[in-house]
Amino acid sequence: MTFHDYYYNFTFTLARKNDTVYVSPLQTQGLTELKIGVLLPFHQHDNDWTKMITLSGVSALRMAVAEINTLGLIPGAYITLVERDSYPKEVSGQAAITQAVYSTIALMHEGVIAVIGDISSSWTALSALLTSTLQIPQCSFSAAATALSDKSQYGYFFRTIPTDLMYTDAVLTFVTSQGWPTIGVLFSGDNFGKQLSKDIIMKAHNHNIVIKGYQPFFDHGTTSDIQLSVDRLMATGARVIFVAALDDAPLAALTVAAQRNYINKDTVWLTIGVDSNLLQQSVNTYNNILSLRAQGNDINADNISYDNKSSTSSTQIDHLVYAAKTSQNLTLIQYNSTFSGGVFAFKSMISLPGYAPFDHFLQKWASLDPAL
Repeated sequence: MTFHDYYYNFTFTLARKNDTVYVSPLQTQGLTELKIGVLLPFHQHDNDWTKMITLSGVSALRMAVAEINTLGLIPGAYITLVERDSYPKEVSGQAAITQAVYSTIALMHEGVIAVIGDISSSWTALSALLTSTLQIPQCSFSAAATALSDKSQYGYFFRTIPTDLMYTDAVLTFVTSQGWPTIGVLFSGDNFGKQLSKDIIMKAHNHNIVIKGYQPFFDHGTTSDIQLSVDRLMATGARVIFVAALDDAPLAALTVAAQRNYINKDTVWLTIGVDSNLLQQSVNTYNNILSLRAQGNDINADNISYDNKSSTSSTQIDHLVYAAKTSQNLTLIQYNSTFSGGVFAFKSMISLPGYAPFDHFLQKWASLDPAL
């Protein structure tokens, strides 16, 4: 099939053969073909985020290739995209892994000189092991797992998205700029928290920062004693606290710390991606349980009021319920006064409106014909 891109005034062909899609310019006479593999889960429809990233990603890839081929940015050569589905059928477990590996091998047999993909870190790790073994460069625009930075296994893998360890440098730079000589680290017991806490402990010395203490939390499921973990860290004398955790964990930690009066004018709390609206909802849920206990009521799912429960995960609720049910102190948290200052949230930005190259890219991207 032949298509025409009116934005670039570029005609290209799209062919399908043996579950592989080939996208090439129509005019190739006298030019050398360079095959770039694309490995994405085109048929995974049960996850809206994956579907959105896949479709938007492949459209951006095709736009980039159209620009390269139209402007002749590679003298004497043109790019053909060779696209394979890493999730061609709705299967799970070992069968899904086998599909992904087979798709990667199929691209190798096509003679690609590089691979772009995959979406998830786990799927990317499978293909990146193969491409690195064969010394074929592979780039992902969404796989952020820190394990993929291990060059002993993934020597030919790189990406256009930063790893979660970028927060370490951001936090340490900020702490140094404020002249704070010591920090404490409260880290979640999952892989993210462990990796981030290890990284910040290793890098702190280079910033002349002393780790006053470090303490895991959220490490025993829904019955984790968050209060005990926070108490132990604060007992070290740390007054600048970095919460190395994501999603629900920092919300629960800040809520418990607030009820223990650890968030005050003498302390600073550094967090990752905490949304103030979700934090207030957590505090409201926690306060509701304390109020029920003060009135002598039993705590169960029927009489707990969740502030906007639709945006609060069940895991977060379970942790908050357990913490509130086991707290010896029934004093309610005054949200406005407690969180009026001293809590900083670090967030990564992938949108840069006002930055001319970024705005120009979005304009070109938006001009694409969705039918292509």
